[in-house]
Amino acid sequence: MARVKYTVRENKKLGKHSFYAVPIPNDTLTFAELCREACDNTSIEPSIMQAAVTDFMKVVQRNVLKGFRCNLGDKFLTVYPNLQCSVKDTDKVTATAKMVNAANGRSRLGCTVSIKFSQQFAAEVSWQKVDDRGVAIEEDNIVEEGKEHQPGGKPGGGGAGVNPPLPGGTVEG
Repeated sequence: MARVKYTVRENKKLGKHSFYAVPIPNDTLTFAELCREACDNTSIEPSIMQAAVTDFMKVVQRNVLKGFRCNLGDKFLTVYPNLQCSVKDTDKVTATAKMVNAANGRSRLGCTVSIKFSQQFAAEVSWQKVDDRGVAIEEDNIVEEGKEHQPGGKPGGGGAGVNPPLPGGTVEG
């Protein structure tokens, strides 16, 4: 099983003693590279796959602009229109639903990952802690007597199913 590297950062906005994990990507794969890999050991030419997926994504884009939720792969990603707009009370004004207006919000593209894929990822991923230079850090497996550490559990915060948001959207988990 391959390992995904991560490092730890301090959340200085919350004050002292607040830390979070940050996954470190190996690199970014291009669309062409992914199509070539997907075509390995098949009779499909990468250029044909690229053309088909490009046309598929044009249809997705057109339908998201019409307000549809669009599935990208069976039980994988769902792309949808998203509006970030909210109001809250101030010292002088009490917020009401009538004050929420799309003109005051930001249009965003949302994306969710299916719970089935999130669970599969959680079952198959292996993590390796590294320092800021990418050098592996040996971790002590501290376990309270009589208790086992559950992956995704809550030692010190965070919990199962809590995933970082995708750019412009959210992740279900």
